[in-house]
Amino acid sequence: MTRAAIITGGGGEIGSALARHLLQAGWQVLAVDVNPAQLESLADAAQAHPGRLLTHGADATEEAAAEATAALALERFGRIDALANVAGGAGPVRARHADELPVPAWDHVIDLNLKSAFLFARAVLPAMRQQKHGRIVNFSSTISRGQAGAPTTVTGRLPYATSKSALIGFTSQMAKDEAEHGITVNAVLPGLILGAQGTRIRSRFDALPEEQRERMLNAMPMKRAGTPDEVAAVVAFLFSDAASYVSGVALPIDGAVL
Repeated sequence: MTRAAIITGGGGEIGSALARHLLQAGWQVLAVDVNPAQLESLADAAQAHPGRLLTHGADATEEAAAEATAALALERFGRIDALANVAGGAGPVRARHADELPVPAWDHVIDLNLKSAFLFARAVLPAMRQQKHGRIVNFSSTISRGQAGAPTTVTGRLPYATSKSALIGFTSQMAKDEAEHGITVNAVLPGLILGAQGTRIRSRFDALPEEQRERMLNAMPMKRAGTPDEVAAVVAFLFSDAASYVSGVALPIDGAVL
């Protein structure tokens, strides 16, 4: 049996790293992104693993898109074993204080991080219950616990922290609700994760003054940022049979920052 996974935000640095990791492990993968052009970064993976990678442009904040994505996975793969809710972000508006943040910017970030996870989990649960097997991993963040000082790589930090914190409660409750169906639900809390030059977070980090970049890294016990591959490896473990008794966990991937 070849297992199948859906990855939202599949065109980003973490989503694409996870797609490659799963493909190398023999999985079938449906990578979803609101920007189909970003999914072109997976063209080499598609060639290396013919027939096992499907890419799909869809807005993760839309109910119809989530339902259509689940239907596509079932049509092409016949099953849905895992979902990684990687899609998210802090939006384009940089603001430190609540009264500096327009309401539409707040709504956008909440929907992008929290609503998208709800919609995609809702869409895949029927198939997972029927199989009596499933893995859901939601992407929270170390910033769910707040961050002192001026914003750095996270723009709309207040709605970002709010939505990422809410995802921990969402994960905990869903893990309890779905345990009897053989479905595990976990959250990961990445810290500062830097991809290749030119990627979104790396570009924001590189744009900071050198002194600020050094201060951020020196404040970390390991004195470095994490990599997308390090995050992908943890998610792949949570998808695996070895993690069958791990559910409801909020796992930091941050080099001991928390």
